[in-house]
Amino acid sequence: MIKNKTGIVKIVSGKRPWYERVLASVFFAAGFYLLFLFYKNINVTFTEDYYISSFKVLSSLIFVFSLGIKYSYTVNHHFDFDLKKYRKFVSVGPFGFGKWQNLKSLNRVSTFVNRQGNCEVNIWDVKNNKYRIAYFYKIEDAVFYGRDLAEKLEIKFLERS
Repeated sequence: MIKNKTGIVKIVSGKRPWYERVLASVFFAAGFYLLFLFYKNINVTFTEDYYISSFKVLSSLIFVFSLGIKYSYTVNHHFDFDLKKYRKFVSVGPFGFGKWQNLKSLNRVSTFVNRQGNCEVNIWDVKNNKYRIAYFYKIEDAVFYGRDLAEKLEIKFLERS
């Protein structure tokens, strides 16, 4: 169980690799440039041609911006021990969202090898609700991360395979 744990604990997934951030910035820049060119070269009219070209540009923008989001989003986990709340916080740059949920007392941190062969690090509460925190390709990395996390949260660690 957690002993005298107070405040908000943030488990941050870290920065994306540099090449993914470069790809994301290229996609976002291409999207804004496409939007700029569209409104610079087209007069706003209420004709069928305008609506067709607007639809084509909008579908291209959705595709380009979704690739930018894919390469730039991060997932963080926030535990508020004062209010007994938890949220999974997804962010793209400075913008993010996440909904607070009720949290029971945390019980343990465990590692588990899933069907794809990746090793998951999970936090469990006393009601056996699972909070998936991280994935690792190597079991040793997951065990090291899980032990460190359990030590910081002052709960027990279980290693499973």
